Amino acid sequence: MRYICRFLAVFVLLSFSLTGFSQQDNTLFFLHDIPQSNFVNPAVQIRCYQYFGLPLLTTLHLNVNSTGFSYKSLSPGQQNLDLDKLTSKMHRKDFLTMEFHYTPISFGFMYDKYQYFNFAWTEKIDAKLSYRREQLELVKDGNTQYVGSGFSSRNPGMNLVYYRELSFGYSTHYGRYSLVGGHAKLLFGLAGVFTKRRPMDLSTNKLTYNIDASWNPKVNTSLPLNVSYDANGYVSGVNLGSISPVNFLLNFKNQGLATDFGFIYKHGDITWSGSILDVGLIWWHSQTNNFENKGRFQFQGATTNDSLSTNDYINSIRDSIQNQFRFKNTKHGFVTFLNPRVYFGGTYPVLKQVKVGALVRTEWYPGRPIIGFTMSATAFSKKGSTVSVNYSIMNGSFTNLGIGLGLSNDKSQFFIISDNVMAFFLPQSARNVNLRFGFNFFIGCNPKKKEYKFPKGTDCGCNWSSSEPKNTGALNGLK
Repeated sequence: MRYICRFLAVFVLLSFSLTGFSQQDNTLFFLHDIPQSNFVNPAVQIRCYQYFGLPLLTTLHLNVNSTGFSYKSLSPGQQNLDLDKLTSKMHRKDFLTMEFHYTPISFGFMYDKYQYFNFAWTEKIDAKLSYRREQLELVKDGNTQYVGSGFSSRNPGMNLVYYRELSFGYSTHYGRYSLVGGHAKLLFGLAGVFTKRRPMDLSTNKLTYNIDASWNPKVNTSLPLNVSYDANGYVSGVNLGSISPVNFLLNFKNQGLATDFGFIYKHGDITWSGSILDVGLIWWHSQTNNFENKGRFQFQGATTNDSLSTNDYINSIRDSIQNQFRFKNTKHGFVTFLNPRVYFGGTYPVLKQVKVGALVRTEWYPGRPIIGFTMSATAFSKKGSTVSVNYSIMNGSFTNLGIGLGLSNDKSQFFIISDNVMAFFLPQSARNVNLRFGFNFFIGCNPKKKEYKFPKGTDCGCNWSSSEPKNTGALNGLK
């Protein structure tokens, strides 16, 4: 037991030294009996000769999370929003994200007892909104705190993208005790809205209270837009054009490439595993629009001689902003990068059919990494079913209980996974809500006339693992 104690101690210290935040798929990472775990670690192999997901219901994944606040932080039930309470819980930069991933088709097969090939077609909608604490403090306290000095920040950012991913995977044994694998991905961008991180500067004269502000926002889009212009060539209006569902879904014009890498390595009783995912980009060149402003906002502060009411003062500022911040439009292509993710963890067998593990997950968001930590316990049956319970520190929250369930036999499987089931019971306090489920069918999982054995701690399924296996699967043979 001293190895597992040391192992967990290292992960605990590492996670807290990096400040815990995270997202999704932590539960799925160690559930190697579910073929979709190959999505987060390309080295994972299946226990059977072949698998294919139920067409149109292979897997569906939904995730929503916030690093800065929960719904409870927004003062529900009260007449006014408590900005003091909200800003006190925020970090310097926070994110609100949403993911919807739908995989209508996936399948995989063992070419021989060492090599595994797989394929998945996934439709992905990802949205990320970034915002800064000082911007809400400016709304809450006004610019009085910056009189005689200045306010400097970057604009709130939004990336909204819908793209198609075709993933081709390969995994093989490397030496006696390890597996390595990778995915080659073709990407096709269907729609996107992307803001550039630009500086925002504001200063207030301590004698006249005149406001001097500069902001040069830029927004790149790939959408069917109708743009109108005024006499000076500035954008005066933007409307969404007509969309043909067939042409939209069959759009293969915005191409991209990405790759994943993963490994599994058994050393003594500990099985280490890790992966690097979504290293890639998309080149947008169809239906593109680039909106950019290079204006400067100047407003003369109100004095006692102006006799302006509060509403008149606000309207004056609004008119000044509208006159100064005017957008030009071009139609150049642009490139966007995916947000890479890194997983690293290990498992240790405590019983013949039970393993415990720990995982660190990092995702590179625009501006800073988001890091999380998970500890798990997984039990598996000889018939192929799996159940996992885990605890995670993520999104500044310490109340995240995850559960994964795979109900399997040698022919079929239903799985359902969530990194935070507490969100379904205490939604107002949740910072992370996610759910993944799907159906799989297996071929070649029931070889006859074999003497079965159950290798300790391999998370084997295990009705298709024998003492002389034809199909060694993810960790079979790594003994």
